[in-house]
Amino acid sequence: MENTNQPNERDRLAHLLTMGVIAGLIASAVNICYMFFYEGITGYSMNEYINVLSVSIATFIPAIFVALIYFSLRRVMKYQSALNVFLFIVIFFSLLSFIGPLSNHLPNGDEMPPEFTGLTIPMHILAPVIYITMIVRSVSVKE
Repeated sequence: MENTNQPNERDRLAHLLTMGVIAGLIASAVNICYMFFYEGITGYSMNEYINVLSVSIATFIPAIFVALIYFSLRRVMKYQSALNVFLFIVIFFSLLSFIGPLSNHLPNGDEMPPEFTGLTIPMHILAPVIYITMIVRSVSVKE
């Protein structure tokens, strides 16, 4: 009898990290494009806090963590249980990440401009959707 908790070839760490890197690159590119689009449409820019480097880092690093989270869950759970817990964790932290953009003050203590929310909230939605899509579509469904 085969142990169904053991991950198969598509649930290996190398494969999931590769998917995490690809998801991070795609999400970073999408968020940077959105940032330029939003700045072009509104004329609003906060280069001190939100620039290509900060958006890239803040989007890419969580994608690696997402891949590691799924790998860890898959090591101890069956596919459906791991998937459900994975989705809960990613959605929970995505919602938790809204606290910063929805707060009343910037990191330096200045009043939060109304345009800041329009610039940042879509980025906090787009990245997790890309992470979830890439990781879930790349793993094996067979149990």
